[in-house]
Amino acid sequence: MVEPFSSAEMDRRWRLARDLMRHYELVGLLIHGNSGLHRHNQANVFWLADYMDWHHCYLFAPLDETVEPVLWVGLSNHVASARAVSSVRRVEWGGYHPAACIVEHLRRFGLVKGRLGLVGINAKFGIGMPYLHYLHLRENIPDLELVDVTAPFIRLRTVKSEEEIARMRRAAELTDRSIYALWEKIRPGMPDYALVEIVESAYRGLGGSPHVTYIRTMPMDQPNGCAPSQNPTGRVLERGDVVLTEISASYGGYSGQIHRPLFVGADPSPEWQRLFDVALEAYRRMTSALRPGACERDAIRAASIIGEAGYTIYDDLLHGFGIDITPPLIDRSCARYWPWDEGRPAPEGERFERNMAIVLQPNPCTPNEQMGLQVGALTLITDHGAVSLHQVPFEPLIVRV
Repeated sequence: MVEPFSSAEMDRRWRLARDLMRHYELVGLLIHGNSGLHRHNQANVFWLADYMDWHHCYLFAPLDETVEPVLWVGLSNHVASARAVSSVRRVEWGGYHPAACIVEHLRRFGLVKGRLGLVGINAKFGIGMPYLHYLHLRENIPDLELVDVTAPFIRLRTVKSEEEIARMRRAAELTDRSIYALWEKIRPGMPDYALVEIVESAYRGLGGSPHVTYIRTMPMDQPNGCAPSQNPTGRVLERGDVVLTEISASYGGYSGQIHRPLFVGADPSPEWQRLFDVALEAYRRMTSALRPGACERDAIRAASIIGEAGYTIYDDLLHGFGIDITPPLIDRSCARYWPWDEGRPAPEGERFERNMAIVLQPNPCTPNEQMGLQVGALTLITDHGAVSLHQVPFEPLIVRV
């Protein structure tokens, strides 16, 4: 079992949450989570309750410290486990109609007027609490204004504490083990789903849990994709293949993330080597540019070598990380600013702060999106640039068979 966060760490989080409530004049926060992406859609609940539900849950976090916070878990047989791990003392089953439990609790404490902050799962995609639950609250407490504060709440999580960084370092170590295991164990004749087993068994016995295991295998001389695949196809590995990877092992809710291509029984061809060299140079330029006070424009400029080499990108250039994806996030639309031209620079965008955890993942690909790779890692923003939390070498990984 992972050691729980200290009381000082949890107090820090609740102070930030209550500062947000005061800023938006809220009586409290109602935070929803579900089990998507190996429970990492629980990120907002987890951050305040130190609990990740296997199904769905709600956390009520009041502004008034004399009002008791409540965690409603999704399934009745999960209550005991939730009570054993959560920092919230009152844990109950939400029943088959959790919105009714929420309404009853708010009425009990007279919280029927004012503004209640709703925290969903993902502000970028507009994913909030279930619609029927929302309707029940609105219809049964009509004088309570429901205000979405998902985006500002997520921003509370972007700068990591020392305890969070310690968990991410351990998660990065476990993620590294999976790449080393692939490098050592994969062989021609294996189906791609066997590679998933190699990845996840490398850290499961050490307390890690899966977050992302994306793998694509294809012949170097007949490429058919530019990013790792979320679903195994059963394709059998062959000599001369390239294996594209995006892997995140989690430890105590926090994840590493690494991207490395492996080449099976052969050195990368000149075309693949050039892709790798461009990705690595973009990564190195980005790590130098990203320090406290730098902005998204600096990252886009640093990675412009990708466009200058005649490539574009398919996936995000970078994103915040830890429990789940957070701001800052630079998606593939940044390629419109390459090759770089000071006469039409990218918007400044958000600024980076010390101890933000950022996945840098330059992923050059051909314009037809049939050939590409990623070279990336979870990094920490420091005064000296973005520093990788991973130890896997930045080189093409050649599987000797």
